[in-house]
Amino acid sequence: MSGEHVQGGVVDRGIEDLAATALAGLAGGAGFGVALYAFGLLESVGILVGRPGLLSGLSVLLVASVIGAFAYRLLGTVSHLEEDVADPITGLTLGACFGLAVWGLGVALALPLWLRLLGWTPPVPYLHWQSLVALLVYGVLVGPASPLAERYVRF
Repeated sequence: MSGEHVQGGVVDRGIEDLAATALAGLAGGAGFGVALYAFGLLESVGILVGRPGLLSGLSVLLVASVIGAFAYRLLGTVSHLEEDVADPITGLTLGACFGLAVWGLGVALALPLWLRLLGWTPPVPYLHWQSLVALLVYGVLVGPASPLAERYVRF
């Protein structure tokens, strides 16, 4: 079911787009995970759910990567960004901007507040350059992977 109709202001394109977005999120998550692993930080991602370790860190990373891809695809519902999100080349730049925005809002501001609830006391803002690099890698992968995966899953 891949009809394109607007319902309540949200474009419904069917199960194929859901699968494509999840696939793009996993592609971005793979790059994100490799970058975090290279910095020796993948195990610490599990701290976000109170369970540091490689398996919990990888689980949190993959779930967050897929959720992030859906947030990125929501940019396509903004009329002046619709064509940019659908193009792999401009998606590269838009994805990098998305990664930067996620770092600024998520890591620099929200993460230290969340970690304070768990007993950690990082500074606010938390200017963690390794996560910036990892989120830029995520963004430059999700940006072009999103429209490419959408084309790939079409039957």
